[in-house]
Amino acid sequence: MAALQTLRNKAGVFIAAIIFIALLAFILTDLLGNGNNIFSDNDTIGKVDGEKIKVQDYQQEIEQQEEFYKMTQGQLSEDMQNQLRDGVWRQMVNDKIFEKVYDKAGIVVTGEEVLDMATGNHIAPVLRQFFSNPQTGIYDKAVAANFLQNKNSDARAVFVWNNIEQALVRERLSNKYMTLIEKSLYTTKNEKDAEKSLRSKSADVAFVGVRYTTIPDSLVSVSESEIKNLYNKSKENYKVDETRNIEYITFPIRPSEEDRMNTEKAVADMKADFESAEDAQAYAQMNAQNPAAAQYLKAEQLPSALASIAATANVGEVFGPYREGDAYKISKLVSKSQRPDSVKARHILIRQNESIADSLFNILVKNTNEFATIARKYSEDTGSAVNGGDLDWFTDGMMVPEFNEACFTNAKGAVVKVESQYGIHIINIQDKGVPTTKYNFATIDKVVEYSTKTHQNVYSEAQAFASKNTDAEKFNAAIDTLNLVKRYGNNIRSSAHNISTLRQAREVVKWAFGAKLNQVSELFEVGDEFVIAVLTKIQDKGYTPVSEVASVITNDILREKKSAYIAQQVAGQSLAQIAELYKTKVDSAHNVNYALNSVSGAGMEPALVGKISTASEGVQSDVVKGQNGAYIFSVQKFEETPTDDSTINTNSAQQAQALANYAYSVLVDVDVDDNRIKFY
Repeated sequence: MAALQTLRNKAGVFIAAIIFIALLAFILTDLLGNGNNIFSDNDTIGKVDGEKIKVQDYQQEIEQQEEFYKMTQGQLSEDMQNQLRDGVWRQMVNDKIFEKVYDKAGIVVTGEEVLDMATGNHIAPVLRQFFSNPQTGIYDKAVAANFLQNKNSDARAVFVWNNIEQALVRERLSNKYMTLIEKSLYTTKNEKDAEKSLRSKSADVAFVGVRYTTIPDSLVSVSESEIKNLYNKSKENYKVDETRNIEYITFPIRPSEEDRMNTEKAVADMKADFESAEDAQAYAQMNAQNPAAAQYLKAEQLPSALASIAATANVGEVFGPYREGDAYKISKLVSKSQRPDSVKARHILIRQNESIADSLFNILVKNTNEFATIARKYSEDTGSAVNGGDLDWFTDGMMVPEFNEACFTNAKGAVVKVESQYGIHIINIQDKGVPTTKYNFATIDKVVEYSTKTHQNVYSEAQAFASKNTDAEKFNAAIDTLNLVKRYGNNIRSSAHNISTLRQAREVVKWAFGAKLNQVSELFEVGDEFVIAVLTKIQDKGYTPVSEVASVITNDILREKKSAYIAQQVAGQSLAQIAELYKTKVDSAHNVNYALNSVSGAGMEPALVGKISTASEGVQSDVVKGQNGAYIFSVQKFEETPTDDSTINTNSAQQAQALANYAYSVLVDVDVDDNRIKFY
């Protein structure tokens, strides 16, 4: 149990690592598609490069990760469940791809390596979040070793460690393969010298830029065959996943005025009993929708409704109902007293042994000089024990109630003993801030929520709309007539759980992937809204049709043709003549360097920078086709600036990372069919 508790306290930080270590998952997210193949075998949830993923295996992994989460975190929300499912899918796809890669490369991770990652000289970063001292941040190998030695005594600890171990192995395999790729990068001396030469030169240039927009489209022509030819040559640029577009309207379910009034009355009806309650705090805890622990606050810290009456209020008086945010409240002044804003204290925690706690208390109540020494030796709060039990300054309400009251109500220098949920505390109050008047109000709240009646009224309204407007034409006409707000969900993937601002809209997603074009949906209840949608676009997995990218391709061809047209027009002319021809001016730019991609007056133009860097002084260039326009330039002079080798990025970490990323992108560019939508 102790071994599991070590992980339980910090598992929240590590949950993502267990599920989402996906070896550059950002690449996988961009590159792995969602297929819609219809499999003849009903237990196949997807394929990776033709290799099947069985729904049973996927479900088993989901259940394992859900169990891990519940053991370490407790309640599993729907959002977290969706994240777990998506993370498991990405990991299973990733494993299918890289298992073969690692095997061919001969890369393995041994048990000794895993142990070294936990207790040796190569501690895994993710484990530092588990076994580091929370006060110092220093990794404690002894704690990690103790956990590993004792984990077999607790089946749950074994289960947790197995999940961690899988993540560690995946991480180490990824790091090894990344290192293998990075070490393969080599730049020759000639390449490095050429790079250094280019970077050491800065140019002052005169140039004329002719924007493509100044050349009428009518002067060049683009045929359909040219568009199709370029599309076919660059077809991979238009590869797309299976997606859907919808348009939809919502009918929000919001509390009515009647709901508001009923909530206010319900709170008001508790006022008499609240006034007569002997233990106001306990009564509030039992009856509040959002119970709050007792807390002493200054007037300026109170809600505005209470701040205005606090100074003149009598203890036992009940105020309200008053509105605060989405809730109605009544508050009873339990007490008011002079209390400091903060206290400086130290403590010793004894979790269970009452006799030891009594002995230590009897010693320290007579002599506090040994407090720090005893705290280091006996305190079971390891975070503060290393500092002699010192907790430094803390504000009113920061600590658990019993501890807090002991510190803020006893005198400076006092040694007191109190018991809390954590054990027995021996506290030495070292210093106290300046006292000020503070108020302790017990509060009962009730949030204004919509009633069953309100829910039914909105449902009837939404259902009436759905039943009358059963096709896209009627749907859009009714929206205009009723002045409703149309919303859009574009490029929805089959794995999506949310659509635009609609959260937990999985049922709408599933409908969209089974509906026909222009079909109007049934009525969905999504959170606190009723939703009606129409399917406006079906994009199958494959390539965007040429008709949808024709404008982009046309612009590329126009840029090419306009550049050629400009070159023909300016042949044999000087910069001044070219400027006069196009009603512009000769610009100048200083310190143009190969290391940069921009030219003052032209903007980001890498092709222009490259041509300038390799040009000869005083020679007018040919036309350079840029992104935004065509350019003609002449280098007036080059300045040589000695360049330190350290500024040259050859063999740099950035280049190695870029190469590794490219290698990964090639590896993961496989055919992936994601058919989870059939099952979930």
